[in-house]
Amino acid sequence: MLVEISDPEASEQAFRDDERRFRDIFEYAGVAVWEQDFSGVAELLKRFRSDGIEDLRAFLAAHPERLDEAIARVRIIDVNPFTVELFEATEKGELLRSLTNVFLPETAPIFMEELIAIWEGRRRFGSDTVLRTLRGRRLDVVFTITFEGSHHERAYVSILDISQRKAAERRLEAVDRIAKAIASNLDLDRIVQTVTDAATEITGAKFGAFFYNLVDPQGERYTLYALSGAPRAAFEKFDLPRNTAVFEPTFRGLGIVRSDDIRIDPRYGQSAPHFGMPKGHLPVVSYLAVPVVSRSGEVHGGLFFGHDLPGIFAADAENAVTSIAAHAAIAIDNAHLLKAAERELTVRRQAEHAAHQLAAIVESSEDAILSMDLDGVISSWNAGAERLYGYTAPEAIGRPVTLLIPDDRQGEELDFLAQVRAGHRVDHFETVRQRKDGGLIPISLRISPIRDNAGVVIGASKIARDISERKQAEQQKDLLIQEMAHRVKNLFMVSSSVVSLSARSVTSADELASAVVARLGSLARAHVLTLPVPHGGGSGEGRANLQPLLATILSPYDGENRRGQRRVTTRGCDLGVSRAAITGFSLVVHEFATNAAKYGALSSDTGYLDLECIDRGVLLELIWTERGGPPVVETTAEGFGTKLAKLTIEKQFGGEILREWHPDGLVIHLVVPKDQLEPYE
Repeated sequence: MLVEISDPEASEQAFRDDERRFRDIFEYAGVAVWEQDFSGVAELLKRFRSDGIEDLRAFLAAHPERLDEAIARVRIIDVNPFTVELFEATEKGELLRSLTNVFLPETAPIFMEELIAIWEGRRRFGSDTVLRTLRGRRLDVVFTITFEGSHHERAYVSILDISQRKAAERRLEAVDRIAKAIASNLDLDRIVQTVTDAATEITGAKFGAFFYNLVDPQGERYTLYALSGAPRAAFEKFDLPRNTAVFEPTFRGLGIVRSDDIRIDPRYGQSAPHFGMPKGHLPVVSYLAVPVVSRSGEVHGGLFFGHDLPGIFAADAENAVTSIAAHAAIAIDNAHLLKAAERELTVRRQAEHAAHQLAAIVESSEDAILSMDLDGVISSWNAGAERLYGYTAPEAIGRPVTLLIPDDRQGEELDFLAQVRAGHRVDHFETVRQRKDGGLIPISLRISPIRDNAGVVIGASKIARDISERKQAEQQKDLLIQEMAHRVKNLFMVSSSVVSLSARSVTSADELASAVVARLGSLARAHVLTLPVPHGGGSGEGRANLQPLLATILSPYDGENRRGQRRVTTRGCDLGVSRAAITGFSLVVHEFATNAAKYGALSSDTGYLDLECIDRGVLLELIWTERGGPPVVETTAEGFGTKLAKLTIEKQFGGEILREWHPDGLVIHLVVPKDQLEPYE
């Protein structure tokens, strides 16, 4: 950067203004910002390297004390006021002492990755992790660190608190876990314990309990049903909660009781005999109680949560527990229905119907569910149907179900309606339906008649499941099986060719064995290059150079032919090939070589191959020339390998393959855009 210094005073003032502006940004930023010095860490890593350490990650995993030493070497220079507030410090100096004050055991692996970034020369690193405040409260954060200076003496860390988002995700997971427990478990005790454990976890409570409402001659009281975070012995010494001023809203099912500090709540301490908590009771400062109310309005009991610190339970935790209490009420209601079913046949049928209906809703919640009348008009439409078909409920309800059916399949619906009117179900019918955007989607369809109380069929319910992934997996499986068969066949033929050609140039069995082993080893290494990389990952630097790559693929066929000529020659330009392009490109060259070894120049002891790479500006041209082999016969037939090569070059890389059938040998022109091969810088 060039700075005008003809006026020193003006320049100095400009620098001061810039410094003041950046300092204001630092001081008033709405995220936590740390200024740190990593020069001590850089010096430690330099020492590790001079000691011969090559794999830093493995070294630190084996010597965790070295990781602790690195943490201790980080010097905290400054933090902004938002950091002091976020980490619950009383003053800035508390945070300048050591990173260990805010680290948790789970933080160490992420700090190790920071060291790896420095080790590899990167100047920026970011990740999710967990930290703790100086009061011990856990923080879920996402952070970015930028290193400056030749010795990393300046590092700027920005930290964004994502605890609420993570807490919301945990709440959703807990609610989902509870729903699945209710759907799949008939043991009411286990369901209630699952509800209590999950609710205690997502509220951040130190302990939680589910109390069952019981009325006896002494009045209303609670019986402990399930407990989480504390032993039952903690309650056995004390009277269980009664309908006091604090507990009344929960007992009556009138509402939720939430207090940041129950000790200063005006309702607290108003009831005999203790007028507050009895001596030795579990310490409760933050308090949350939610009634569990049945669909009929009966108050089954309540979920109670406590913590020994104030201000623990937020409004979002209250909302989550309200949803969980509704699930608990459903579980208890179902238990009552099942017990009643044993005593009376009519009630048993109603309970079975409710249980089956509930199970169908829960188990099918990820599928598209709709209902329609006997004329095929849609009467209900769930969120799964909206996701699958693209129509909202207002757009779909009241319209004929044929709007989802392609023109060539309209006859299916007439057959379905006929079966439903006859009281029959249609199970797992695989067909194709049309989305709002016109796209077709394969589904598995299940249709059941809907009956009124008299048993008369009045409509039908449809459950549709998207089977696109399964269909794609089946197609992929078929393709892989074809490719595997093709590769095995090729490998056998090429191996046979290697043995045959090797036998012509040796004088003893030992020489033959040595030549065959060497060539088959090269063939194996070349074959590995054409294998797909799992999940798009893999080892290495993410690239290879063109000429070494070609040499590796063609190495099984190298050597001299009977006339003393090199069997394989590669020449011309070189360029980098990205990891994403290596598999497809190597596979195509491998197919060319395999065909040459089976039918072309490399199948003969007098044949040879010349491969020239030409840089055409934005294009790379490979000229594959075979000579000295058997007579060439032009063919228009396309085998699996030819189709695969054409698909790869034209579809994946946007290039083309041109073949010239000359009497003295085949010539292939392979043209590919260079930007499809080269890695991004």
